[in-house]
Amino acid sequence: MFNLFKKNEEKTFKKMEIAVCSLLIHAAKLDGEYKDIEKNTIKVCLRELGLKNKEYIDALLIKSEELEKDSIQILDMTKEIKKLDYDKRLEIIEMLLKTIYSDEKTHHYENNLVRRVAGLVYVEDVHIGELKQKLK
Repeated sequence: MFNLFKKNEEKTFKKMEIAVCSLLIHAAKLDGEYKDIEKNTIKVCLRELGLKNKEYIDALLIKSEELEKDSIQILDMTKEIKKLDYDKRLEIIEMLLKTIYSDEKTHHYENNLVRRVAGLVYVEDVHIGELKQKLK
């Protein structure tokens, strides 16, 4: 895993934290249910991206839940992510899939979200397929 959130520019990494967290929350909510297992998966993903403080992660989750509720477009969530290099974007897609698969059922809206996000952050379909096979 890479350390996405260890940046010198405080303003930049906060935008990135919120973008990634909001996107994962959005994915978790698409099937109409937002379960504790999905929240815990999101927390694990945030730790994998470099955040270590539990209280900070909890606060980020609450803030991102509020912002996700008010956002109707994934463009806001993907703007920052597409600035990253390809491998990092691919890891975020992997985390998106982990969040979707965490409740052990996949809704067609969730699959559609993965395709749309992958297109917006310029991740190739072949790599998405490889990730899905790896995670299943």
